Amino acid sequence: MGTWQAVSRELLSSNAEQERLIEAMLTLASSEAGSGEHEPVDLAAVARGALVAAGAAIDGRGLCVHADIRPAALVGDPLLVQQLVTNLIDNAVRHNVQGGDIRITTKTTSGRAVLSVANSGPVIPAAEVDRLFQPFQRLGRRTARRDGGHGLGLSIVHAIATAHDAAIGASAQPAGGLAVDLTFPAPPDPRILDRPLKIRAEYDPVGGRG
Repeated sequence: MGTWQAVSRELLSSNAEQERLIEAMLTLASSEAGSGEHEPVDLAAVARGALVAAGAAIDGRGLCVHADIRPAALVGDPLLVQQLVTNLIDNAVRHNVQGGDIRITTKTTSGRAVLSVANSGPVIPAAEVDRLFQPFQRLGRRTARRDGGHGLGLSIVHAIATAHDAAIGASAQPAGGLAVDLTFPAPPDPRILDRPLKIRAEYDPVGGRG
């Protein structure tokens, strides 16, 4: 009986992993096809929501979150923008060290919404940074089953940023970890931001994490 239970658990785990992989690949494909619905989106609200969703994983690794979240409105596909922010935070948690740091900033500069996510972690060779944004690319020889990833998270971020004409910059941090900065274009007509923003700030401000 024990053997069959173990086999069943392995099959269920494998099926769940395949479902996550398919979902990630569909997101990547839709992102590369371009953004669809264009609506006002509040990066600040999206970031707060993503942090709340990642709370258990953050606490489980003893990570300290430094959040400077200010209004940052843009025009884009709400679901894709939410996926972008979620993937960046997930990457910052997954590829961190126990007791490490995550720094998240949203702000508006010259009418352009800016998002920055940086994390501590293993040292990344500068020459490897660009490769991390290609599909199925991982740092070193880690496999997907060990940490639940498939090497698609950052490639999806890159595809969504490109679909929104957002400038993306990434750099390896000297002490280890990765810093990613995205700057979205200013709306062609600022009056569009007077419409109700998608994904409003429905979450309490992040606190108690440093």
